[in-house]
Amino acid sequence: MSGGAPIDAVRTGSGAEAAVGAALDGITSARLRIVPPLLLGFIMLFDSWDSIAIAYVMPSLTREWHLTPVAAGSLISAGYAGQFVGAILLGSLAERFGRMPVFLASVVWMGSLAIFCALTPDYGTLFALRVVQGVAIGGALPVSITYINEIAPSATRGRYFGIFQFITMAGYAAASFSSTVVIPYLGWRWLFAFGATPLLLLPVVVMLLPESPRWLVRSGRVADAARALRKFGDPTADPQAFHAAGSTAGPAPRLPATVLFSPEFRRRTTVVMLLWFFTSFASFGLTTWLPSIYVSVFHIPVATALRYSATASLLFLVLAPTIALVIDSVGRRPLAIGGSLIATCALLTLGFTLPKDVMILVPLVIAGQLSIFTGSIVLWPYTAETYPTHVRAVALGLSSSLARGASTLTPVVVGAILASGASVAIIFGIFGLCAAGALILWVTATKETARMRLDAI
Repeated sequence: MSGGAPIDAVRTGSGAEAAVGAALDGITSARLRIVPPLLLGFIMLFDSWDSIAIAYVMPSLTREWHLTPVAAGSLISAGYAGQFVGAILLGSLAERFGRMPVFLASVVWMGSLAIFCALTPDYGTLFALRVVQGVAIGGALPVSITYINEIAPSATRGRYFGIFQFITMAGYAAASFSSTVVIPYLGWRWLFAFGATPLLLLPVVVMLLPESPRWLVRSGRVADAARALRKFGDPTADPQAFHAAGSTAGPAPRLPATVLFSPEFRRRTTVVMLLWFFTSFASFGLTTWLPSIYVSVFHIPVATALRYSATASLLFLVLAPTIALVIDSVGRRPLAIGGSLIATCALLTLGFTLPKDVMILVPLVIAGQLSIFTGSIVLWPYTAETYPTHVRAVALGLSSSLARGASTLTPVVVGAILASGASVAIIFGIFGLCAAGALILWVTATKETARMRLDAI
């Protein structure tokens, strides 16, 4: 832990944080209970859009620029490589400078680069732009998730976060549906260009949403924490009450990512990181490569392949809100275990049998895709609820970074397998083994976190 503040030093504000948590639980205003998950969710919808757009333009780019499978895989990986860096970098900056400033800066960065991607003249330029844009895409998500979890009511945090997450992940479906219209009629460049939409909403965020009160009180900015609570709708918020509860009185300590591997956090970090890697390798691999696999391996027309992908996206729009409705009552672990089990069965079946009949192939692929998505959906709130406030953004940043690392690796592995002429069954088998790894971890190495108070972690 060299270079970081001792953990005990950042714990002295836990009483004040508990008081802030109680105040947040007591606020019933729409500005707290409704606006944040809807507004930030819609902005982050385009984070998902920007992340996955490359998958839907890739069939067009491959034909227009005559790309090999390895070149196509490298271009997909470029964005995820940037996201790997951004998730760690911006997550750490959010612990130091606050959630909201880092979030706003990353959205400006992300939206501006979407416009540049739409104007790109060639492969090399797009490759570089995707790396740079990826830094912002990778950083915005863990920072926004940290913010949402820190202001959410304890009793319904899963549902509150689920609303935000559903809208955020709907960006994958929105890009999928839009690609079937935008690319044929407007061209692939417009799919990138629409990713700049969040720039129009940032003034609304600045006007309506304050900094996280939990982060503020942890940083010793007690008066600012009280003002943030008043902005959310608590006119009685009193800085003196937080001082009396035991607030810190200094700037936020600089905590390196290595704090997550200190004796206190080492075991949970190892489990969480492995869950993120296995789940992300399979889920992002399926999402980014399926359109191209449908076209290049099974010789399905591009328009039909995009419709198959859109079908999975449509079903996801049913799955995600369903999970949000039941995640607090059912719990995190049962949903993740069930999803991982179904994904394991579906993907290993594809790996061992690889049916040629699309009426069997496509349902199995969609079943595997949606089931592994269930684990992805649960992982975000589970990770946020596994770590205390002073390391939460760092933990989510590292988790997101590992997910992006797995996502960077997937296109390279898949591209190499396809380029070698090996059977695509190997790809599905690898994804199935990843789902099986996640299943084992969920069953043997996790505990339930539903309805847990964040200040009690």
